[in-house]
Amino acid sequence: MKKKNISIDGFRMHHAILEEFRFLRDESFERPPASAYVVYMTMLKQLQVEQNQRGILKEFNLSYWAKKLKIPYSTLWGGKQYLEGHHFVKEEIQEGLPVLVLKDVEKYNTPEQNGGFLNYLIIPNALFETNILAEFVRTSNPEGIELLLSLLNQFRTGMSFSKTGEVEKIKQERMMKTLKSQLNKNAKGVRKTLSVLESLFSIEYAGLEIRGKQLWIKKVFFSLKPECVEENADEFNVGSLMAKLSKELTYFLDGHQIKYKPRDQIDVMISFKQEVVKRLHYLLDQDEEGFTVRDNFMKNFFLDTMDQIGVHIHLERDRKGSFQFYSIGAFFRIAFRNYLPKALEQLPYSLIHNAKIREYTLHGPDVKLHQII
Repeated sequence: MKKKNISIDGFRMHHAILEEFRFLRDESFERPPASAYVVYMTMLKQLQVEQNQRGILKEFNLSYWAKKLKIPYSTLWGGKQYLEGHHFVKEEIQEGLPVLVLKDVEKYNTPEQNGGFLNYLIIPNALFETNILAEFVRTSNPEGIELLLSLLNQFRTGMSFSKTGEVEKIKQERMMKTLKSQLNKNAKGVRKTLSVLESLFSIEYAGLEIRGKQLWIKKVFFSLKPECVEENADEFNVGSLMAKLSKELTYFLDGHQIKYKPRDQIDVMISFKQEVVKRLHYLLDQDEEGFTVRDNFMKNFFLDTMDQIGVHIHLERDRKGSFQFYSIGAFFRIAFRNYLPKALEQLPYSLIHNAKIREYTLHGPDVKLHQII
């Protein structure tokens, strides 16, 4: 039986940033408040929405998150002030508009430039549908958020080693003694914190004893609830490639001084997925297992298309003195569609032919690849 691929349905938080929070917690007289963690996570979520790999936020709205999470605006504002004061984020003016820049996010998104590797945990989108963050802010319990992040860090690793792909069987454990120390609470306080986390985790207790009138617990097991997980989320196995291309698009638009909204960037990537990725879904390597040829082609095609659009922008600016997209997403869609047939001629015909056969076998005569080459 083929193993199911599972992953946490959420967004990245780089491990190095988490370590900076931990350093302040352990070495500073002004430890991070719960509100600072919450605001930073909302900023990371907004980065995912805007698909900005450079750590630049154009449309962050603190009032929205205050209403969404049911946390007083003034409390979240204080958390944002902490982040700015400790240089996790800063406000800049770019193209005449205020933006927020998250420190080092771009560097951690491109670790290969410094001989490193990606190292991050995934925060579930489902977290924002619970009362966990509001409760930990209300009770001034940053330790609860730190436990949450620590567990999520371990679960991402645990999923990568899972042999069954069944999220319920992936468990993390903590000794009660350890939890008391980490949360700085007695046994009753620990159980209250864990009860808050039950919105995201299934929690089991082991080694229960009744001593006098007290309940003693030796060990606690955690497993993620199914709503935190997505199966086979990357339909075409291109998630990593799409993230890199999205980052290249950001550099392109900024470099050509094109004013754009996050929605424009999303539209371009949707256009690319519909016009190119879906059409090449069945294009396998010669061994009929890998996607190396396909992925290299798509990367080069995306970059070449941007180069051609860049030439067009320069020519129009020379001719008319200015250039403006009517719709960035629509412009790129037309370019992808027009340039793709000629570009595909560079690939070995046998690979194209075999891809058409696979698609025809599964879907009949309506072969997307056959329609363009």
